[in-house]
Amino acid sequence: MAWRTKKTKNGFVFEEFGWYDIERVNKKLKPRLEGGKFASNNPMPNEDKRTDDENSYISDVNQYIKQLNEYGSKKAIEIKKEVYTLVEKVELENINFSKLYRFFKEKSSSINDTFIHEEEENQERRLDLRNELNTFRLANKLSKREAYYPKSYILHFAWIFVFIFVEALINAYFFGEASSLGLLGGVLIGFVTSFFNVTLSTIAGYLLRYKNHVSWFKKILGLFTFTLLLAAIFVLHLFIAHYREILSVNPHVEIWSVVEPMLKEPFALHDMETIILISLGLLVTLFSIFKGMSLDDRYPGYGAVYRRWREKEDQFLASKKQARKLMRELYSVSLKKSDEMVATLSSSKKALDNLHSDMSAFINAYTGYHVRAIEGARRLISSYRNGARFVYGDRVSFDYSDKLLVGEGGLSKLNNKILLESQQLLEDTLKNVNGHIEEFYENQRLFENELDELKDKYLSHESIENILYQVKKNRELEL
Repeated sequence: MAWRTKKTKNGFVFEEFGWYDIERVNKKLKPRLEGGKFASNNPMPNEDKRTDDENSYISDVNQYIKQLNEYGSKKAIEIKKEVYTLVEKVELENINFSKLYRFFKEKSSSINDTFIHEEEENQERRLDLRNELNTFRLANKLSKREAYYPKSYILHFAWIFVFIFVEALINAYFFGEASSLGLLGGVLIGFVTSFFNVTLSTIAGYLLRYKNHVSWFKKILGLFTFTLLLAAIFVLHLFIAHYREILSVNPHVEIWSVVEPMLKEPFALHDMETIILISLGLLVTLFSIFKGMSLDDRYPGYGAVYRRWREKEDQFLASKKQARKLMRELYSVSLKKSDEMVATLSSSKKALDNLHSDMSAFINAYTGYHVRAIEGARRLISSYRNGARFVYGDRVSFDYSDKLLVGEGGLSKLNNKILLESQQLLEDTLKNVNGHIEEFYENQRLFENELDELKDKYLSHESIENILYQVKKNRELEL
């Protein structure tokens, strides 16, 4: 028989206690031989009364029972302490869904209140911008469509700069041979002409959108301005082409000397490289006009109005998304806490079951050791009397009786009161835990249903619209 005393990194250390070794004691005390001696010296014994030898046997067994009780009392205190420690850890009151539900409700209400507070500040501005957008659509006979404009203006303008750079390199190549400064002069001329070409073309494309305007005045003004810019761009290309042809003949010619021959014969271009140059320039112009047209929505002014509304709407959607994200995270945390309760309860039950099993085994062994000690006393006295009867023969009845083990000077009783108290406490706790487990899963299902209802209350589209409607009504009442 053994019980753990302390735990080390290699496991538990056990303190053992041996049982009453009947065979060893029998060999040591020789009760049968002593019984024969007693019979030889006492012809008429009192069979209902223990002899001195028998009292010594009882005393030997009682000495063992005393040690057994001391060991049992010591271990009972340790076991009781272990039971109390484990029972305190169970804390069934913490495995309570009502507390967890209150936690979820308080946190979800806080998330909802934060969302409402933000919307109270933004709702009025959102409504104004929505009214502005709808008014613009109505005034300009536009359908309720999204505005089309670049998602990234950085990328859009990057393409425009690419056009400038590409055309500049092309111009540098064609002007490099003809310029008196060589390649450096070609690069300088190329970047200047490319910059003006792409910039004017982009502006022209941007103004071309006015052809879609509902106002005839703005439509005609936009087309007229576009035509002027387009003519200016074409003149720019002719100017560059004539300048390149004259440079190929005279690298030191003044730039303004190109004007007169260009006005006389604007299309008199003889060099194939010059024709290629002007063709590539016009191609860049077409790409730049397209990029200018796509700088904003095809209807002038609609993109700006739509963006103002979209920005505020995106803020609202981001706020709503954040609130939903926080609510989902809170929902997940609450379900996780619920699962942790399951794990805690299962772990507590397993620990209690293990301790109960170990304790029951210890009590059974403890009681069994006492029974074996009693059996030892019984066998010693029985063997003693059998030896005496061998001498007496049929003359004297000197039979063994269990009455010899009790009474004054008899066998000591087993002290297991503390052990039984600890066992009862453990069994009561186990009964409580098992009852809790029976209700637990049903309570968990109800709890999850309540969480779903509460989550939907705050996250559903209808709930959010009701909140916004209430905010709107509150603003109207304030005004």
